[in-house]
Amino acid sequence: INAEYGGIKRNTTSGPHHNMILLSLLPLLVQSWSIIGVQEVRDVFPDPSSTNIEFGAGYNAISLSRTGSYAIKDPKLPAPSVLPKNRFIRQRFQIRHFKDRDSLVKFYMNDNSIVTAGDGLKGGTCSKFSKIVTGEGVTALDSILVVDIDLVTDSETIDGPVELTKQAQDLIRKDEKGFIGLFGTHFLRTVVWGGKLILLVKVRSYSSVDKSKLDEEMAGLAGSLSLSDAVQFKSKMARLQSMGTLDWTLYTLGGNSPKGNLDLHEAVAFALRFPSDVLRWDNIRELQYLGYWLLPAVPWSFSSTVSSFQQYTVRIMDALSEFVDLEENVVDLKSLKSTQLSWISGTGWEEIAQVDSETRKQRKTLSDKFTPTNIGIFKQIVAEFEGEARQLKSELDDILEEERSYTMGESVYLYNLKSGVYLGNKNYQDYAKVTKSAPLTVTLEPCPYQNTAGDSPIAQYRNTVVSIKSPVFPGEVLCLGSNYYTPFWREESSYYSPQCSWRLKHGSDPYKRSMEFGDPFILNNVYWPGFALGVDSEGKWALAVPDSGGNHLFGTSLWTLGKIEDDDNDK
Repeated sequence: INAEYGGIKRNTTSGPHHNMILLSLLPLLVQSWSIIGVQEVRDVFPDPSSTNIEFGAGYNAISLSRTGSYAIKDPKLPAPSVLPKNRFIRQRFQIRHFKDRDSLVKFYMNDNSIVTAGDGLKGGTCSKFSKIVTGEGVTALDSILVVDIDLVTDSETIDGPVELTKQAQDLIRKDEKGFIGLFGTHFLRTVVWGGKLILLVKVRSYSSVDKSKLDEEMAGLAGSLSLSDAVQFKSKMARLQSMGTLDWTLYTLGGNSPKGNLDLHEAVAFALRFPSDVLRWDNIRELQYLGYWLLPAVPWSFSSTVSSFQQYTVRIMDALSEFVDLEENVVDLKSLKSTQLSWISGTGWEEIAQVDSETRKQRKTLSDKFTPTNIGIFKQIVAEFEGEARQLKSELDDILEEERSYTMGESVYLYNLKSGVYLGNKNYQDYAKVTKSAPLTVTLEPCPYQNTAGDSPIAQYRNTVVSIKSPVFPGEVLCLGSNYYTPFWREESSYYSPQCSWRLKHGSDPYKRSMEFGDPFILNNVYWPGFALGVDSEGKWALAVPDSGGNHLFGTSLWTLGKIEDDDNDK
């Protein structure tokens, strides 16, 4: 956004840091097109010693330049605010729990302390929070707890109606682009001062089952706190620390900057000191912009000029967002590599890594080019990068589609999606066990006399009946006997075949026909169709579990296939 600072002045104690602001500007309420700021923001801050300060970082960088002229006529400045000592206009201290990246991103994209809402145009936040807004680094197995301290110390706004000076009016009628070059496309009307702290804590689980249990515990820590309630805050953080291996990041705007790498105890202590630090060193935390075309005496054509002047910024931001989404997609895939996505082969992971590397390379190149000094080549940047992330996403989809292909009789593992365990070895009485680390190689062999799918090598849900066999136990099949709730291994020739046969059923999609790697599925016993292969509550034994009334959606009868590499077979 090209803007000038509309004459607001402020005297404040110099803090130990520089102002860093990332503008995430949303569509105008009064126009049919969007403007997202990447150009030059012009202002008239009273500090003449600094001629240029870089605001923001990465793919949404903004240069804030000092200038001695502005287009606003006699702005009415508010009287200096007088607040009692150690008081805030607004203060909030909350602990929030997020189950996944999407809920985190959705919340902070709509949080006014991150993306501030203003009249006409919305925008303004700190670049340090950009990773929160994009959810960068959060995987599908992460449970998230956020400590959010939000403080406002002062707010300054130009009062009354705003008009252009005579000089500005004459210039905008004669030379609209010259006006933009001198005064910008927008002007600052409001500046909000204060501080913001976010302590983002991630706990990574080994499986989706462990994650569900952890989320239940973490939800009990969420809620509002008093800024003075140090005892309760420390107690909650101590409880969090007992839940597992933590990874945390501290983001601050205003106050005193944290020194060095803090452990969680030090980060908690820093958070408790933060409000008093902000009273000494507050910072610009929200900016409100208004477009000149909203003012009287501005010709209607000016908005079209602005639109053409910045028409490519939204498309560049869309391209960047697509790269970010693809990166996070790959991060999620990697986090599930040893569990739900164990069916992806080593070759598949190598190909996924190549897509990831190219995605990150192109995103960095685009970020480096997306700067105020390159506005003249934005059209070329769009031509170079628009659609590239979608092409890479298509390549990723092709890799996954090829990896999903499954043929009947192929050696696989059986992984239980609810309990997070594999079908394992048997005990001395031949009862089937489950395991977290030593899966049993099995094959699903068709039972020709019971199938309606014919001789097709593709397993078909509802039509395919299989025997569960293993090369570890030659000639044996997994069976379910009368009064035996634990499945057991028996010689195929010595046991009644329907008790050793299992009908395939998709776990969630009744219309899906062909079985693939990655599918959640159920194995119903043919002789006792109301029972399915499952896992006991302690996660030690395979078990026959009731499968009726949709119980499989919440029970342990959902399985998926794990792929076996060539070196696994050698072992």
